[in-house]
Formats: sequence, C-alpha cells, structure tokens
Amino acid sequence: MLRLWIYDGELSDPYKEFFVVEPELRPSTDPRRLATSVWEDKYTLEDVMVPSIITQDFAKKVFLIGKSLNFIRYGCGDSGWVEAYSKESSKELRYGDTASLETSIDEAYKATMARLIHLMDDKFRLFDHLHALKKYLLLGQGDFIALLMESLASNLDRPANSQYRHTLTAQLEHAIRASNAQYDSPDVLRRLDARMLELSHGEIGWDCFTLEYKIDAPVDVVITPWGSTQYLKVFNFLWRVKRVEFSLGSTWRRCMTGARGVLGSVDDKVGADWKRARCVIAEMIHFVSQLQYYILFEVIESSWDQLQASISKPGCTLDDLIEAHTKYLNSITHKGLLGSSTSSQSSSISKPEEGFLSQLHQILKITLAYKDAVDGLYSFSVAEFTRRQELSAKIETRTAQGQWGVSERDLLSFRHSAAHRVASASSSFSFTPNVAATADEVATPTSLANHDLTTDDHMLPALRTRLRDLSAEFRSRLNILLGDLAYQPDVDMRFLGVVMNFNDVYEPARRRKTAGASSRDKERAKRKAPPSSGSSDPQSQQREVRKERKDINAQ
Repeated sequence: MLRLWIYDGELSDPYKEFFVVEPELRPSTDPRRLATSVWEDKYTLEDVMVPSIITQDFAKKVFLIGKSLNFIRYGCGDSGWVEAYSKESSKELRYGDTASLETSIDEAYKATMARLIHLMDDKFRLFDHLHALKKYLLLGQGDFIALLMESLASNLDRPANSQYRHTLTAQLEHAIRASNAQYDSPDVLRRLDARMLELSHGEIGWDCFTLEYKIDAPVDVVITPWGSTQYLKVFNFLWRVKRVEFSLGSTWRRCMTGARGVLGSVDDKVGADWKRARCVIAEMIHFVSQLQYYILFEVIESSWDQLQASISKPGCTLDDLIEAHTKYLNSITHKGLLGSSTSSQSSSISKPEEGFLSQLHQILKITLAYKDAVDGLYSFSVAEFTRRQELSAKIETRTAQGQWGVSERDLLSFRHSAAHRVASASSSFSFTPNVAATADEVATPTSLANHDLTTDDHMLPALRTRLRDLSAEFRSRLNILLGDLAYQPDVDMRFLGVVMNFNDVYEPARRRKTAGASSRDKERAKRKAPPSSGSSDPQSQQREVRKERKDINAQ
C-alpha cells in the first residue's frame, strides 16, 4: 500500500488499514468548497492509524507525496509524468529497513513537490495570476485604474438599473488599450471582466460596479472561492476610496480655476463661504490620500513582500502556497480595516475592524455629500455672476438710450430668472460657465450694492447650513476614528492615525462604552490595549506611536 501510494499516487486500501483515508462526500458539504475538494478534501490523514514504527512528521510527508502525485495525475492532467516517474523511481520497500525507507521517502518527496510547483508556475501561471490580481483588483496598476474611472464616471453617475454590460466591457477594453495593461499576456487580460453586483432600489452605478478576475482549476486550490470573495471585498472598498478621491480632485480643480474668474467676481457675497469650503475640501483630500497610501503601500505592498518571501523558499509545497496566500489575504483585510476574514470566529464576538469599515464608509459618504453641496455653492455663484452680467448689460443699454438705470420691474424679472437658473443648475450640477471671464471684465455698477438683488433668498443660507453641518460631522467622525486607531495593538494601524493627524489639528476622542457593558468586556478592552500605551489620552498615544515608529525605522 505504501509503495503504490508514494510512487503512483493511488490508494489501495480495501479493508481500511492504511493511515491515508478517502472520506465519503457528505451531502452537507458546502458547494462553494467543491472546487477545492480535489486537494484539500479528497484525502485525509488519520493520526490514530499511523503505525508506531514511524513518526507523525514521516507520516505527513508520506501523505503529501501521494496526495501530490494524485493531484498531478487528475488535477493537473499530467498522468504521463506520474507514470514515467513511477517506472524510474519505484523501489521495493522492505519491512525493518528504516534507513532505505527514509531515503526513498525523501527522494520521492523532493521530486513530487518540485514537479507540482513547476506545473503551477510554468503551465498554469499561478504567480502571474497572483500578480494580476494585485495589479487590477488591488489597484496596483495606477494608470489603468485612472483611465477606467475617468471613462466610466459619466456612466456610473446614472442609476444602476440603466447600466449595460456591453458599455462596461467597452470602457474596460479602452482602459486596457490606453494603459500599460496592454502589455500583459492575453491569458491574463481575457480573465478580466467588468460587471454589476446585485442591484438594489435607488443605487447608482458607483455602488454596484466591480471588476472580476476569473480563476480556473487547478489554480483555484490556491485562489479559492473564499479568496476571490476577499479580493472583491478589497476592490470594492478601494474603488470607493478612489471614487471619492476622483470626485474631490475634480471639484478642487473647478474651484481653483473658477477662483480666477467667476468666483472672483462674486467674492463680496460668497468669498468667505468659498474660503471655508476650500479648507474643508483640503482636509478631506488629505484624509483620503493618507488612507489610500496606508492601504496600498503600508498594507498591500508589505503583505505582498511577505508572500513573495514565503513562496520563494526552497522546498515550498502546495500547502505552503495555500497557507501563505491565506495569510496574505488575512493581513490585507485585517490591517486594511476591512474586517476579520476568519470564518471560525463566532458572530457574537464583536470585531473592532467591522467598526472601522463602518466608520470609513460613513466618512466617505459625508465627503461625497459635502462635494455635492460645494457643487451647489458653485452653481449659485455662477448664477449670481450671470445675473450681475445681465443686469450690467441692461443698465448700459438703457443708459445708451438716454434712460436712467433700471426699473423695479426689471429687478423683479432678473431675480425670478436668476432663481430659476440656480434651481436648475443645483439639481444637475452640469452648468458650465465661461471661466475665462475675470472680475475686471464684469461691469458691476456701485449702485447695485445698495439694492437687495439676491438670486434666491433661501438658497444661500440653506447651502451655508448644509456645508457647516457636513463639515462638523466629518470632523466629529474623524476624531472618533483617530481615537479608536490610537488604541490598536498593531503599530501600523496606530501610525495611520498619526499621519492623519500629524500636526495635531484634530482632537481624537475614543468612543465611550455603553452603560450595560460587563466588567469582562472592559477587562478585554484593557488587554487589547498596546503595551506601549502608558496614557489613556489618544493624543499621548499618537506621540508615543511617533516615537515607536521612529525607533523601528532607526533599527
């Protein structure tokens, strides 16, 4: 039985005497795990059946040899190599000849492991697929992601039920051809696809869009269905962060361009509002940039380096590859504030990372709402600018005709038409002004300052209240997030709070426990506090993290 197992990968055990067992497929088996059953579930090692003449490590090595040969034959379709290997390497095993047995097992182990890793690398391109997943689903290919987002922006602003598959795939193809992604192998590019997730009522395209990378057997024993789900989870979060960065960048460019033209001409009315709005937008851009840098570099790149080091070790087995890849995804989801990825934890146990993900989604939602309010302020400013131009032209026309100024009827007419323009522009945010005009080109008579010529008596106060409330909520939620980060046991997560508040402009505040919290929960929270936390003040925590990070860099 041992000889047939280690040289042919076949299990011949009619009376259930061998320590390798082929379990029966139970109906309750999770259908999502059927793809991985070829490697993980087809055979199991029964510890109680291991003979006393061999050790547990020796039995595990024997188990891996036969399982690898069986997988090479049936999973990888390389039965020819297994048969040739069996003819060349098959030896007679004698009972009691322990030295020869160990030598034979070691030789078979090295040969089968090397062949299996060679097949996964050369024939099935496992490492190319891992790299492609990092580039496309973890946003490592920056030029491709930027082009894809820019080309899809107008489509994804529409409702999700109005998105068409051919439009998404066409824009995906455009982003591939116009970026360095075009130089990837055709096998990698054909696996990349754009699709919409399950639709919900009222959602827009941004909420449902996702990229998908198709994995076939036998690579799916490493990149399991669970792993593909984790990749999609990370992509959806990073895509949302990128979307916020894209939206804030567009609004910031329009504000900076308009400040030299349209906005400058109405500075007497909304100048203070724009000064505050630009400051808050700068804060939001800083937050999104630091969050994006932390996840892409401090988390993903460092975890990728650890994965590369693990799979490059001599004597690496397929089990080592699976374990290293699982650890890689766990590190990304945990340190990337995306929630715990282990399914063994009970749902009743509170997970602080889930709180982080909820907080980040709320902050990003507030950021997008603030961006929409700023667009409304811009539309108001454009309408005010246009009204002043029209009124100035009307005065010049009447003066040239020998008439004096404007009448009360003209003022009411201008006010009504301007209010209509503000309402229509605020609803669509698609008004495109002539930003080339400057304040010197607008002839606004000084007599206009003595009249109450507001375009809408309620629009501007409502916008100011909206901007002020969103700004206060953003800062409040960010203070709570920074306070929670200051008490994390992982130094990189604590350092994220430090870089977000490097100049101590925020006041981190830790959320208080509920009144019904048990003493055991409080004790658990104390044990989770980092060893270096000598003070309960979050700002003191951040100063200690700076010192700790500096010591680490020095070492």
